[in-house]
Amino acid sequence: MKDLKQLWLISIDPNKLEDNGGTLKMQNSSVKVKQLGHFIESADNGGYRNSNRSSDREVIKGIMNNIQTITSTDLKNATALYRFPRLSLSRDKVKILQEKFDLKLKRDFHEADYGIVSEKYFDGLFTTKWLSAIDPANVISWAQTYKDVFEDDLCDEIIDKIPTGAKVVFESEWFSSYSYDNRSNIDRYSKMAEKARNMGESSKYHYYIESLDQWNDIQANLSKLVWDTNINELATEDSEVLNEEMYIQLKTMLGWEKTESGCGWQGTRDKENMNLALAMIANCNIKESHTYLALLFAFLSDSMKDASIWNSVNFKSVRKKFQKYIDYSGWNWCHVYNHMLEELIKDDALTEYAWKEIAQKMYDDVLSNQYGVDGSNNFSISPESIQLKPELKAKMKTKELPESVFEQYKLEALEDMVDQHTESHNYAR
Repeated sequence: MKDLKQLWLISIDPNKLEDNGGTLKMQNSSVKVKQLGHFIESADNGGYRNSNRSSDREVIKGIMNNIQTITSTDLKNATALYRFPRLSLSRDKVKILQEKFDLKLKRDFHEADYGIVSEKYFDGLFTTKWLSAIDPANVISWAQTYKDVFEDDLCDEIIDKIPTGAKVVFESEWFSSYSYDNRSNIDRYSKMAEKARNMGESSKYHYYIESLDQWNDIQANLSKLVWDTNINELATEDSEVLNEEMYIQLKTMLGWEKTESGCGWQGTRDKENMNLALAMIANCNIKESHTYLALLFAFLSDSMKDASIWNSVNFKSVRKKFQKYIDYSGWNWCHVYNHMLEELIKDDALTEYAWKEIAQKMYDDVLSNQYGVDGSNNFSISPESIQLKPELKAKMKTKELPESVFEQYKLEALEDMVDQHTESHNYAR
């Protein structure tokens, strides 16, 4: 368990002043000192609330990396689960596990064997403010330098409150001299205010937690926490595994077609088919279908977003797992294909079929559409002529799934994948 420093804020507002008609003095109330919470980390970028997720931050990542991945065997030995707020996990998926393993849902985390958490939960747990770090001694030195324009005992607010060893951040308001041009000490007062604005280090996002008890409780019970994505995979591990036929069928349902300008999706698609396709995706065996799901999310997420159940809780749980594939853009440039190959390798999901799909799309959208390389040219370039580097080919999975798996699941089983879910979620609306 990591001990966290207290995080204190010194806030200065030189506009709260005493004006006797001749001189200006900054009131003691213009300096406020308060504890914000307990310091986690600082970063000079947009912060996880804007561009980065909390998982990208060092300390938070350390916590999140220690959250275990459980299996069905673990659930066989459990008796109860607890749902933390802000999950991307439908209650139907949890109910599947409840019935399969005879589990109860508890209202108290400490009474459960496992607590289900999400990255959204952690995002809400931590607070971010754009502030500059500062040494309190510098603020005291500033106050002593300009004590002639302060009310008495201005430094006491700082000296008496902030404990030794605390992390201190600072902010100061702008001061406008427009209304005070005739005051005898306006230049002095303006310099004081300008100095306050320039104190401290360059501003950064500071991450902190307001409730230390909540922080300590999480750290003390890390062994009981599991991801909502982990639970979602366990809930679907007995579901159908996508194969090549199903993958092609799902692409068709989502409006995929070969066009003159490359591969893409039609402008007009059947909404009912699209909703059914997303329901099938959400309820298939997510772990064993990883390769095909990655391809679908990478190539067709723009089409999926038009389906009414894109934002349903049931679909969010699987879509979150494949977010990095959804985020891809710039398909008319080669770099996106490089990234996709690298991510598939990281996920141990690069198969020969996936490579052929990627090569075909790169041929259509980059070589043909962007650079005019096609059958009408005097060049012998085709999707088949695009080769994967040997070092990457060596990392390709030699077998996708046993042949028996492909024989087990036929296209007629597609609608069976969602029969138990369609009515309760009104997917066909």
